[in-house]
Amino acid sequence: MKKIFLIIFLISILIFIAHYKVVGKAVYGDGVYYYSYVRSAVIDKNLDFANELKFFGREERISKTGLTANKFSIGSAILWLPFFLLAHIIARGDGYGDIYQIIVGSGCVVYGSLGLYFCFKLGEKLFDKKTSLLATIFIWLGTNLFFYISVDVINSHASSFFIASLLAYLLIKNMIDKKDDYWLSGLLTGILAMIRLQDIIFGVSILSEKISGKKVWLKKVWYLLFIVIAFIPQLIVWKILYGEIKSPYLTSGEQFNWLKPQIISVLFSGNNGLFYYSPILIFSLIGLWQLREKKSFIGLIGLLLFLIQLYLVSCWYMWWQGASYGGRMFISLMPFFIIGLANFIKTSNRQYRKFIYGLFGLLVIINMGSIINFLLAN
Repeated sequence: MKKIFLIIFLISILIFIAHYKVVGKAVYGDGVYYYSYVRSAVIDKNLDFANELKFFGREERISKTGLTANKFSIGSAILWLPFFLLAHIIARGDGYGDIYQIIVGSGCVVYGSLGLYFCFKLGEKLFDKKTSLLATIFIWLGTNLFFYISVDVINSHASSFFIASLLAYLLIKNMIDKKDDYWLSGLLTGILAMIRLQDIIFGVSILSEKISGKKVWLKKVWYLLFIVIAFIPQLIVWKILYGEIKSPYLTSGEQFNWLKPQIISVLFSGNNGLFYYSPILIFSLIGLWQLREKKSFIGLIGLLLFLIQLYLVSCWYMWWQGASYGGRMFISLMPFFIIGLANFIKTSNRQYRKFIYGLFGLLVIINMGSIINFLLAN
């Protein structure tokens, strides 16, 4: 099975490099701000992003501390650091060149491919190898996950998918093996929140779990403590850049309309609607709903995380998620979508399996065509 995921990695690398060859860069969009962290820290040895934003042609905004503002989180940059350092050892350049972008981008593909592998492994623990592999590949090829781990890789999504996959795998492994690795779950949750702040909602999965044994409250306090420990680097950066340890998303005028969520638009709009771009996820949700009775905690947690994320995105003034291919803010939920799709496949009537595989194959083809059309238009 490892060979299959090596092939997936090689396919993604080839697509990434081909896209880089065509457009001439891998750092663009929101990726500029994530990349600026690692470039500034290593090359300039500071957190002043004025030169990075000037190089990439972005408007500079000054915070009250006198430094250039950067509201984006640092988690992705921390995960990219080993690859950036490798590039710097090779190139000894200014941090902007081809070697840097290609190696960091390749690192993102590594994280995305590893995320898929851990999704397969967690699915294997619940079902069987064939079902788990099929569900993993259908979600990879049939959703915007393919785009964010093969094309637009220098962004936060490959990193968040990788850590979310690790966390989901650990959660299910602990449930099956009856282990108490809550310190590690806490660290992963904190790192996930440091990549994309709204993914702190993954804490629901642990806090709502029925933990066995004595001193249950102490285990959950232990879990929360390690979330805070992992998140400390982000608090330090906020303090340096803004003079306070509050999220700049909350202090810089980002608007949330909590009473009028745009749920239908987030799901079905042609403007990056989740199901509009990735209709295969509807079957994943059906599978999670079916799973609620068989393995209630896993199915219910997957559905709960989806509903919370849906509400948060729907309330944001930019519910279409900016310059996006599909509902990118749901990427971290892909491990649960894979579980749901695996359960849908496993519980389906055998005589309809070929039809189901044919339908999913068609959705994959449609998604590939949609990605090509998106790239040609942009």
